[in-house]
Amino acid sequence: MSPSSLFQPRSARDVADLVAEQPLAWIVSGSAGALAATPLPVQVECDTDGQPLRLLGHFARSNRQWRVFAGDPRATVLLIGPHGYVSPSWFADRTRAPTWNYTSVVFEVDIELRDTPEDAERLLRGLTGDLERERAGAWRVEEMGERYLGLREYVVGFHAHIRASRATFKLGQDERDDVFDDILRGLWDTRQHALAAWMRRFDGGRGAGAVASIEPQASPIDPEIAGFIDNVIAEGRRLTAGRVLDWPARRAIAEQVRRPWREGGPIPARIEDILADTCHGPVRLRIHDPAPGTAKPTLAYLHGGGWAMFSLDTHDRVMRELAARSGMAVVGIDYALSPEVHYPVALEQVVDVVRWLQAHGARHGLDASRLALGGDSAGGNLSTAAVLMLRDSGEGDRVAAVLSYYAGFASDYSPHSCRRYGTDTDMLTAPEVDTFWNHYISRLSDRNAPYANCLLAELEGLPPFFIGVGECDVLAEQNLTMAGKLLASGVGVEVKLYRGAPHSFIEAVSVSSIARQALEDSAVFLRRIFGLEGTVPGSPHPPVSVGSSA
Repeated sequence: MSPSSLFQPRSARDVADLVAEQPLAWIVSGSAGALAATPLPVQVECDTDGQPLRLLGHFARSNRQWRVFAGDPRATVLLIGPHGYVSPSWFADRTRAPTWNYTSVVFEVDIELRDTPEDAERLLRGLTGDLERERAGAWRVEEMGERYLGLREYVVGFHAHIRASRATFKLGQDERDDVFDDILRGLWDTRQHALAAWMRRFDGGRGAGAVASIEPQASPIDPEIAGFIDNVIAEGRRLTAGRVLDWPARRAIAEQVRRPWREGGPIPARIEDILADTCHGPVRLRIHDPAPGTAKPTLAYLHGGGWAMFSLDTHDRVMRELAARSGMAVVGIDYALSPEVHYPVALEQVVDVVRWLQAHGARHGLDASRLALGGDSAGGNLSTAAVLMLRDSGEGDRVAAVLSYYAGFASDYSPHSCRRYGTDTDMLTAPEVDTFWNHYISRLSDRNAPYANCLLAELEGLPPFFIGVGECDVLAEQNLTMAGKLLASGVGVEVKLYRGAPHSFIEAVSVSSIARQALEDSAVFLRRIFGLEGTVPGSPHPPVSVGSSA
């Protein structure tokens, strides 16, 4: 087999995916000595078999190159994808020479100019829609207002009909197995993950050993929780059936998948839904009161779900368990979900609910003068952000304690965490973390806002925290980091690491002894904070307690 044949695409899909991943291309026209070239973003349209048919794009009307195509439609489109220098310093065999791995494609095309307002509209919307999809605070052309109509007049669209193409995927196919493995490890070590991913795509499985040798070893998930995780993931995929769903449809499936897991458990004497007024309109609350008519503190609880999923129903069992175990009234807060709303709407709703409970809770049988705030995942983030906002507005004494399970405290995660516990087989994947954050925040800069990215906040003066961490969770590192920052800031912290527990593990309370222990640990913390009967003997809340639950 010749070297050039080794580097050919395996299917038309390889070429189409390369264009989608790296859409900036050179449009080249003219004869030798009179060449014209313009770098432009393009989209690819394919037939039903994935074979590229045409490239779509647009020129600025002021660019004279487009006028040439009225007389001679021929052009060459050049595109280079992920590429990188391969250093012999990566090799065990240092007699090897350096090389360069790369992906590229050359299209020979006929340019058909599409110079009508309708064409410009369709091409501009298509391109911006593709490039803005899944971005934080994704931009829409409507936001330009009347300026967009003017902009549209200054572009000339085109369809570049593909006559022929030559693609090259030089990705180590001609290297010995040991050298190939060294290259792959070198790319991982230098964080050239895009090029490494293309090498794996073309390696026929031979790079698996190299990747396995540098993959951080994940701890095994507790068998009781594993059954819950496997069921939830499998049932979600079955109902999704490979479709691309909007958020209401995703939520409906999430509710259906989790319905069996919220059944059973303690039933408090009183369950009631009420409404609380906030600056963003009324918010539904659900009261779980284990002993109506008796004085008791209140825990306001915020469900997880990446600020975009889940509800009072998905977390009803968790809230009933907390009410029964702590002896407190637990009030679930049905905050507004993203992407229909963005940061800081949900956070401001939570802060307003805290104020509303303390002003009006008594008429609903709640003692909100003794109030804790808690939540899991996104709810843990909102709980922490709310006490930060209250502290900064001079209302820090409104909340006496914070209860947090595996919160999303920051918008990023280490490559180690991603590769260890953020894979496609995990309960919370690294791409899901990115998607949830991008839909929650209003704009990219919100990733650095201390009320969103709580690890960036000053933490002095906050109430004591209980932080429950799942060992096998992509967010475990940031939870342990938050515990350390709180401790360094003089805040009382009790942090428990639950061995073999992944993200969302407390939802497995019906089958998991670890989930039941985590809920009991947090209930003990709350009883101690509020001096309730059954408090663990000893001193008041200590400055820090670090523990691990096997």
